[in-house]
Amino acid sequence: MVLADYHTHSSPYSPDAVSTLEEMAAGAAARGLTHMCVTNHVENCSQCPSAHGQFPPFRDWDALRRDFEAVRQKYSGTLDLRLGAELAAPHYLPEEGRRVYSLPFLDFVIGSIHNLRDSEDFYYMDYPRDFELFRPTVERYLEEYLTLAKSGLCDVLGHIGYMRRYMARVGLGFDMMEFEGPLREIFSAAIERGVGIELNTSGLFGPLGDFIPSREVMRLYRELGGEIVTVGSDSHTREKVGLGIREGYELLRECGFRYVCLYREHRPEFRIV
Repeated sequence: MVLADYHTHSSPYSPDAVSTLEEMAAGAAARGLTHMCVTNHVENCSQCPSAHGQFPPFRDWDALRRDFEAVRQKYSGTLDLRLGAELAAPHYLPEEGRRVYSLPFLDFVIGSIHNLRDSEDFYYMDYPRDFELFRPTVERYLEEYLTLAKSGLCDVLGHIGYMRRYMARVGLGFDMMEFEGPLREIFSAAIERGVGIELNTSGLFGPLGDFIPSREVMRLYRELGGEIVTVGSDSHTREKVGLGIREGYELLRECGFRYVCLYREHRPEFRIV
């Protein structure tokens, strides 16, 4: 059975990661994963104020490739290791987004939106107690995902509803299905262009206690004809790599999906869940 974590971060390439790539691979193998994709942060396009300091434009591809190849060979026959990237808002700076997406050694690119244009990452945001004050921000966020879905600058749309993870820390939340209309537009555009979506499991093990996006949103994507799905833990430590992947597969089956996707050279490989 395929058991693949397609959203992982490693130190020092993701500045917020704790474990090295070799430690992440060891953790994945110990948890019984068969596949892992390395998707370190690439914030070259995000235009996020905090990113300029914490996440400067990523350029150290040669070192990452050397590290990746050494670990890939060490775990050959145990863990199928592939190299990707989590590319933040590539459509904000499309020329740079295209350059990164087109790097010949990347198998897979997650397109994520961590912040609105020239605004702070949702991680750092002060959230209003009245959700109606925040609703326009969610609407703008989903408009950006629609543009991203049409851009051709990623293989899957990452963790739609990202801010829910951080709103939950202060006891706030909202139902993504309140935005069913925009979600339908995003998914229709993605399906038309062969872009998939990610089921991110990181919210299961914190205050949110839920997948990102939620079960209902995943069901909507499937009802619209969506088939391309990757599952990722968004892990930054060895201890969390692979967490929730099995639960994610179960959710996919419950929502009517038959397959989970792996990627090679930006082409999805469909494997039965």
